Amino acid sequence: MITSIFTHFLLLFLGHLFSNEFISLQASGFGSYSTNFTTCWEIERNALLKFKEGLKDPSGRLSSWVGNYCCTWSGVGCNRQTGHVTKLDLRMPPISSNFSHPTTFDFASLQGMISPSLLDLKYLNYLDLSRNNFEQTPIPNFIGSLTKLEYLDLSYASFRGLVPPHLGNLSNLRYLDLSSKFSDRDILVSGFSWILGLSSLEFLSLSMANLSFASTNWLQVINTLPSLMELHLSFCRLHDIPTSLPIVNFSSIQVIDLSSNDFNSPLPSWLFNISSLVELELSFNGFSGQIPSYLENLNNMRDLVLYKNDLSGPLPISIGNLSSLETLRLSSNQLNGTIPETIGQLKKLISLDLSSNNWGGVVSRIHFLHLNNMKVFVLSSIKEKSLVFDVGYDWIPPFSLNLIFIRNCQMNPKFPTWLQTQKELWVVELTEVGISGYVPDWFWKLCPQIVTLSLRSNKLCGELPRSLQFQSNSSVDLSFNLFEGLVPLFSGVSILNLKNNSLSGPILANFGDALLDLMLMDLSENYFNGSVPSSINKLENLRLLFLANNELSGKIPSMNRLNNLGILDLSNNNLLGNIPSSLCSPSPLAYLKLNGNNLYGKLSSLRNCTNLRALGLANNQFHGGIPRWIGETLSRLLILQLQGNMFRGKIPKSLCSLPFLHVMDLGRNNFAGSIPPCLGNLSSLYHSKNDTHVSPTAAALAAAAISTTVATSIGGDNDATIVAVLIAELLPFLFGTQMEFSVKGQTLEFINTIDFLNLIDLSSNNLEGEIPKEIMKLSALGTLNLSRNQLTGNIPEKIGDLQLLETLDLSVNHLSGPIPASMSSMTFLSHLNLSYNDLSGPIPSANQFQTFNDPSIYEGNPKLCGAPLPTNCSTHKNDTPGGYIGKDRDESWSERLWFYIGTASGFVVGFWAVCGTLVIKRSWRHAYFRFVEEMKDRIYVFIVVKT
Repeated sequence: MITSIFTHFLLLFLGHLFSNEFISLQASGFGSYSTNFTTCWEIERNALLKFKEGLKDPSGRLSSWVGNYCCTWSGVGCNRQTGHVTKLDLRMPPISSNFSHPTTFDFASLQGMISPSLLDLKYLNYLDLSRNNFEQTPIPNFIGSLTKLEYLDLSYASFRGLVPPHLGNLSNLRYLDLSSKFSDRDILVSGFSWILGLSSLEFLSLSMANLSFASTNWLQVINTLPSLMELHLSFCRLHDIPTSLPIVNFSSIQVIDLSSNDFNSPLPSWLFNISSLVELELSFNGFSGQIPSYLENLNNMRDLVLYKNDLSGPLPISIGNLSSLETLRLSSNQLNGTIPETIGQLKKLISLDLSSNNWGGVVSRIHFLHLNNMKVFVLSSIKEKSLVFDVGYDWIPPFSLNLIFIRNCQMNPKFPTWLQTQKELWVVELTEVGISGYVPDWFWKLCPQIVTLSLRSNKLCGELPRSLQFQSNSSVDLSFNLFEGLVPLFSGVSILNLKNNSLSGPILANFGDALLDLMLMDLSENYFNGSVPSSINKLENLRLLFLANNELSGKIPSMNRLNNLGILDLSNNNLLGNIPSSLCSPSPLAYLKLNGNNLYGKLSSLRNCTNLRALGLANNQFHGGIPRWIGETLSRLLILQLQGNMFRGKIPKSLCSLPFLHVMDLGRNNFAGSIPPCLGNLSSLYHSKNDTHVSPTAAALAAAAISTTVATSIGGDNDATIVAVLIAELLPFLFGTQMEFSVKGQTLEFINTIDFLNLIDLSSNNLEGEIPKEIMKLSALGTLNLSRNQLTGNIPEKIGDLQLLETLDLSVNHLSGPIPASMSSMTFLSHLNLSYNDLSGPIPSANQFQTFNDPSIYEGNPKLCGAPLPTNCSTHKNDTPGGYIGKDRDESWSERLWFYIGTASGFVVGFWAVCGTLVIKRSWRHAYFRFVEEMKDRIYVFIVVKT
């Protein structure tokens, strides 16, 4: 995960670094102008001054706009013969860093409104206002009236709203760039018909504009532009593209960039028939199918970028015919089969990225036969060790790389000696490639030129050099190997990962003095002993510190100078004493994990940790009650893990007010009283997704923004330094947080997935009373463990509302009554324990209960019956004098009694209704008996006649 994200980011940078400049239209091609013309038309001078009045110019870029000679003003160009203003180039000039601080951008950019006085510049053919800040105002409609314009660039200038269709009046326009910032994305194109008027257009860029409303006919319109040479429509929310196009009218096109849209369709084959193409960028689109085999049509292709799609099948052998190819990026697809040897015929190739596919077979020397110019090589396979990299032990490559990245391939176990020939390396990553043994001394001598080094997840051994010099702000990852000895002192390093080795001994007292550039340090899962050196407090740039799973002892030192510390993990050591009160003052600590030590005392020292998202203090010796202020001061808390301590008293109701809390682990303490019903107010457990807190991905994007401040503080133009700094900011979220919880009856370790864990664990305390029915509102709850308490009453009938519950443990309590029938609808439930209670009645047999066939789930409940218990419910009725059987018997007798009473009363009422009337009414009585006598006579006569 770390290397994958790192590689894609780094290759974006390298693609810019090593590729030639974009094919672009030069300003010199748009009319003849001069800045030395000594006169100026008054109407045009006044128009420019009115334009200036509408702008804010914090940096004084328009300070030269004084006097009568406007042709000498900064950014103004005039025709040499007529003196008319033909060019206005106010593009914000480059500033000191590629990743500049926002305040620097605001200071350097022009801001405000664009005055319609520009309409008085009747001969203006070049207008560039790009990279300024027009404060989310719409693109003015009147620009469509500047009919002599040939060049219009309004890109990245903080415009928003609808692109005016009036731009279609600019029939002379050859260059149009309306690209938007990623942070804005507020430029909207409602239709493409206005582009039909731009018949002379050679360059069109609408990148990051919203074209979703024009997605159905965009290509038909573009196909009417016969002069078009460059098309840039990345991040435009397009979703329709035809897989075939019978006639391609833009036959002169050289650059097509459709990256990062929503096509999710087969790869359009017609794109590979355009022989004029020089650059084709289709990444991040969800394209499927195979790469066409007829690639020989693309003789002019220089950059072919198809990464992050769903392409499958083999890489065509014809790839070797692209004789002009300089960049080939096919990473993160589903390509399979062997990598064709013809790739070695690409003599001009500079950057090759084939990573994250389903490759198999062998990569040999032949694949690199003529790649003399290659500077970037990236290779990996998704399949475990299915790809063999075998170039021989004595190979001398024809190239001199700047970057090599090989991951999850099978290399020769010996350390590759051919790297000794690569004198220009500054990024080396050989991760999970099966190399073992000692790292040769000659390799360590390359370190002064290295910016990024990763030998992660191999079987390398031996002692690391005591000290090495790397490039400033470098990254070193030697984790998951077998290195031994003391912790090394690598100067210049900002990221140091030595996790999971066999390093031992004390962390040297001067450690903090030697590594002042450190931003991230991970020494966890080694055998370090002794105390944590106080010199760590000198690492003022430190953002992440992992020292978990060692044998460290003593007290936690003061960290009051670590102003940037965001993550601290000292878990599973032998540390003792109190948590220092300076820990969160003034650092913005967000993740604190001190589990598995011998720490004690109360939690008052954490009161200043107002930025905490995760607090892990499990398995220590903390005592007292949970302070009420935790629910008030630590309002951003997502995870609270206090299990295995000596906390006592009641669970404070203030915890119920934590709006983002989705993991509450208070098990194995001495809490008493009832479970607070207000736990049903934990709003982050209401929904199936925790959309109330920041996910690692969003946090990584935020970190990327933070990195701009860091890069600005460095100064200078060192691109490699800026890359290292940005990665240092992203790494907290690539490494991820790691915590252990009791889930599904066992202790599980969660790495990078804590966001998806929704848990309440109150087990092994002295809680009493009933289970609050309010908890049944927590519809996103995944684990509920209330076992080993003194709970009484019935299991709430609405427990079936917890539809996403996967683990339910109510064992070893005093719960009674039946198992609620609603539990049969809990289809996600995979772990259930109801043992040792006083439950009664039949065990449900529908849905999920059919999978719970372990009798231990229900043992210790003598009144339960039915599978998987051996007690049959019908037998249980006869054998059980009390309980629910007796209750059924009583109910049966009661029903019979009421039947008899009803029958008797009905007979009495019916009898007296008839006979009582005959007794009281004489005329009715005589009529009735007369009728009986007549009926008797008729029956007698009938019988006699018949006989």
